[in-house]
Amino acid sequence: MFTPPDYLSPSSIRLFRDCPQKFKLAKLDKIEEPATWPMRVGTFVHDVLEHLYQGDAESRTLEGAKSLAAERWEAGSWDQQVNELAEPLGSIKDFKVQAFECIKNLWTLEDPQATELDGMEHKVVAEVEGVAMLGYIDRFTFGDEGAVVISDYKTGKVPSPKFTSQDDEFFQLLAYALMLESADQETTSDLQLLYLKAPLVHELTVTPVNLAVAKGTIVETKEALDAACSTGQFHCNVTKLCNWCYFKKSGDCPAFPV
Repeated sequence: MFTPPDYLSPSSIRLFRDCPQKFKLAKLDKIEEPATWPMRVGTFVHDVLEHLYQGDAESRTLEGAKSLAAERWEAGSWDQQVNELAEPLGSIKDFKVQAFECIKNLWTLEDPQATELDGMEHKVVAEVEGVAMLGYIDRFTFGDEGAVVISDYKTGKVPSPKFTSQDDEFFQLLAYALMLESADQETTSDLQLLYLKAPLVHELTVTPVNLAVAKGTIVETKEALDAACSTGQFHCNVTKLCNWCYFKKSGDCPAFPV
């Protein structure tokens, strides 16, 4: 009844596992969710930090970041992007303050002048146990012994261990490790989540066990997605989180008919 996507990404796998119906509406029915304030903050911060590390080490100062943020703001027409938000959480000044707080906190987590990245926004296309995968790695370095260290910026809240297991928290990066191994025969040794808002770094050593868990999640999700596409049955996972779901507000979710 539905044709599955040609590729899955770590984020689309997470979306399907969170709510198959939301996956259907977003990925198969192609109903676009409007941009949100947190999404825009994350995009702007990622853009500034990507350009920060493209520059020379000596330019990676807090003052340099302020100038760069101003340049990227103008280049991306960010006044317009913020003004177009359907549900803004404040003024443009509030947006700038929140975004730059995340940028500034990078200096608490690492020394940008002493940090050299080997890759940023690296596209990876690979097959993991027969599942076609596509993704973009925020940043990575090669460690002293030649293994890859994958790191990812996060501008949202640090997840509570009460509700998010370590395997879930690091699933995206573990999936990237599997994809790099499949596509480029590169071994990943360590993963880092840089929570810029907190600020806090969560780290994980890659092991055969946590890679196997991530691989199982990928295969299991692909099988469930193929079955749902075949039958047309996409389960609605109704939880308290539905109150923040666009498809409930829009009336598109069948669990909440208008």
